[in-house]
Amino acid sequence: MAYTIIDIPGYNHNSDSMWHPDFRKYITESGNEVMTLNLPGGKYPVFREWYPIIEQAVAEANNPVILVGHSLGTRAVLLFLEQTQQTVENIVLIAPFDNSLSNSSFRNGNYANFFEYLIDIEKVKSNIKGEIKVIGSQDDANIPFIQAQNIARDLGGELITIPHSVHFLDAKWAKFLSEITVK
Repeated sequence: MAYTIIDIPGYNHNSDSMWHPDFRKYITESGNEVMTLNLPGGKYPVFREWYPIIEQAVAEANNPVILVGHSLGTRAVLLFLEQTQQTVENIVLIAPFDNSLSNSSFRNGNYANFFEYLIDIEKVKSNIKGEIKVIGSQDDANIPFIQAQNIARDLGGELITIPHSVHFLDAKWAKFLSEITVK
């Protein structure tokens, strides 16, 4: 079965940064479709501006959807799934935030609007047909590993711990992340 992977980059990143270009290449080579979203806001993103872009990408997908979020993109995945009427096949959360409102203080509050309330985890899970994969690193200096553990537990997802990967910022992670996504 072919999938449409919708890749949601993290804070102040886009389709040309980090591992995203190579990730698209590997996903396409695996016979799947991929869209890496360029989302507005730069250093001051606003989720209500991201939502319609994610919603449109999911609606236009030609195949069952796998949502992939990295860092702040993981919170966007969860907020989207809580608010939408659409379902997706699987989700992959890379270097994720958990559901703690204290995350609003990250980056001097530049994206506090992503953490205005606790997400209804049961609603999120009801919009996922298949697998939930959470990928974290014990040496993540940006988002503490405990957050990956917490959100994997809350979602009932598979926690994949990758040592020495920091925050998955390097292009070297593209092949591995693509394999985890479509495995």
